[in-house]
Order: sequence, then C-alpha cells, then structure tokens
Amino acid sequence: MTESLWPQLRLKAASEAELVEKYRSVYLETYVYDETGNQRLFTDWCGVTYQFSAHAFDHAFSESTNYRTSAGIHDGGFSKPRARRMLWIKEVLALTAGTIQRYSQSRQTDRGKTAKRRTLVVVEEKYVVVFDDPRKAGEPYRFVTAFPADQSYMERIKRTSFLVETKKGGR
Repeated sequence: MTESLWPQLRLKAASEAELVEKYRSVYLETYVYDETGNQRLFTDWCGVTYQFSAHAFDHAFSESTNYRTSAGIHDGGFSKPRARRMLWIKEVLALTAGTIQRYSQSRQTDRGKTAKRRTLVVVEEKYVVVFDDPRKAGEPYRFVTAFPADQSYMERIKRTSFLVETKKGGR
C-alpha cells in the first residue's frame, strides 16, 4: 500500500453517534464557520471562491449502497472513509500536492432544470470533490460532496464531463 498525499483524520468515540458528531464538529469548524461565527470562504488556485454549508455534512459524509441507481439519495449511513478524508478538501483547493483535474459537468435536476457542477479529482488518490456552480455571477461555488472513488466512477466522470484543466500541486 502506498502512502497517501495527506494524512487521514481518525477520531475515536464511545458510540457511532458520538463519532459522527465529532466529525461534524471538525467539518463545521474547518469549513463552515470561523472562530467568530462568520461564514468561511475558500479560494482555489484560480482565485475562485467556495462555500460550505452546515447541512451539506449529512450528504457529503454518508454513502449510497448503489450510486448508479440512488439518484443522489444516500441510504448507506455514515461513511468513515469519506469522513477520514475530510481535511483533504482544503488541500485540494490549495493545490498542495498531487495532480488535480478540474471537470465541468451539466446534469438534470429533479425539477428538470440543468445544473452545472465543478468536479475536482485528485488523480493519485482517486479522490473526488464536487461543487455546484453559483446560481448568480460573483457568488461562490457550493460544496456538495467529497469521496474516494472506484475505477468505474472515475471512468464515468471522464465520459460524462468536460476536462477543463490539469494542474500539478507541490510542496
């Protein structure tokens, strides 16, 4: 097994519910609110801004038993593999290591509208971070999810998305 680009977060708790709340706390403190309670904004290597919401945690760090048929509904419960990589998201945005491919994707919403997404893929890790495009010009991209992908999902991204750029990060 090769070493990952970034360390994984491994929290411990007496119960599964406590563990979820510990990871939720790290997510909120790292991505959603600063020390004074203000909404955090992140900027990537292109100067593009990103925003995270508190309610994104449940979707982003849970799993679907079958992503091909789930239509985005996660029925598999809390995902430790996703949560352990939570701190990787800020590393991806900062382009600190690895090869990152930025994809643009359009998809139909459940209301029949076309939604655009920005997907960042860390090639070496097969790690995917997804953001919804802003609804209005000048607004930040909105975090949707982040997860380690399997090979078939990586192929699906390449098939259904447009590769915008590939950037090398470095320390």
